[in-house]
Amino acid sequence: MLNGFYRLLLGVLHVAAAVIAVRAISIARDDPPPATISYESPSVQALGGPAIEAITYPWEQELPGWEIEFVTGAGNIAGYTWSQEQRIEVFVRPGATSSDLARIFAHELGHAVDVTKNDGDERRSWLAIRGADSAPWWPGNGLADFSTGAGDFAEAFAVWQVGAGDYRGELGPPPTPEQIELLLELSFD
Repeated sequence: MLNGFYRLLLGVLHVAAAVIAVRAISIARDDPPPATISYESPSVQALGGPAIEAITYPWEQELPGWEIEFVTGAGNIAGYTWSQEQRIEVFVRPGATSSDLARIFAHELGHAVDVTKNDGDERRSWLAIRGADSAPWWPGNGLADFSTGAGDFAEAFAVWQVGAGDYRGELGPPPTPEQIELLLELSFD
């Protein structure tokens, strides 16, 4: 009887060890946490929620680990992408509409897609198809975001998601269908 008990106990311990090993392996893979979204307040959520729903790009699947924050803002900055922290902030300013916030979110999402999925060769391909081979990719030295490759890619991404209204890119006109095709290639793994 005792011998059967010990066999049963060993079997249970064996199964428990296997379960612990499987969990340890899944933790060791270092899977990124899922993408998240937060709103500073219910009134911000009332505007930001419909803005999120206007976006068709599957950012939650394509950008795991990224945090999206809608917060009250003032001044002239409408949004910001913190690439190292994998965080987007959309600033909800007085008088903003859900359509405004969708456009801002789409632009910032374009930056997140770029820094997550693209490398130098892909960025050069974007500049070439836009006819802006000599443009810098990153803002700096007093350059505005809209006058760089990064800003142009983000603006094109916003056009793809919410349309060309309020297009602000300075490297060229809104993207053509052929340019949107390349954008799609650069936006998915």
